[in-house]
Amino acid sequence: MQASNPFVMAQPVMGNYALMLLIACVFYIQMLFDPDAEYLSGMVLEEWSASGLFGHMWLHMTPVHLVGNLVTLWVFGYHVCPTLGNRAYAVGYVAAGAIAGLVHMTCDGRPVIGASGAIMGVLGMHVVTCFGRLGRFAPWLIFIWFMATVGAGMVGSFPAAYMAHVGGFLSGMVLSVCFIIFRIGNSDGTDPALLAILRRSSG
Repeated sequence: MQASNPFVMAQPVMGNYALMLLIACVFYIQMLFDPDAEYLSGMVLEEWSASGLFGHMWLHMTPVHLVGNLVTLWVFGYHVCPTLGNRAYAVGYVAAGAIAGLVHMTCDGRPVIGASGAIMGVLGMHVVTCFGRLGRFAPWLIFIWFMATVGAGMVGSFPAAYMAHVGGFLSGMVLSVCFIIFRIGNSDGTDPALLAILRRSSG
């Protein structure tokens, strides 16, 4: 029997591993050379700037913040990345992060850093493109957690950027729907009823 090549097996999720490595490397550079964020301040989302909009998703406050986001990205990105393909997955990740930042600046406006908005986008993509991949109740548990996030954001002032979570999650769903309509990547894990509707709408 021919032995499997682990590198070939890993290729479909290389995009996810690359994002995780990039996030970890940026945090290492941040802590080693700029722990007070004096020189990376342009990457903090605190004004309507392109550097902050696309830079904030690569920075993190603490190692716990970093590890939590990396574990979530590892679990859910492992399924989403091979479904969409490495290139579309990376584009979807960055786009969801940027849209999350726009929603945060519009609804909140406090300075923010972290990949949470982009990772919530991956969760949104997971619900659409990998429906039921982690079990029958997984999508609904994600929805319940999302609604809890919305409620927490509406209650009052919290240190977490909850509106960025909301924007990232919804944009991830919309982006994955667009990927399916334009036949970018696969849709094998998509709910059959939703997939039928999208295929009819795309002609």
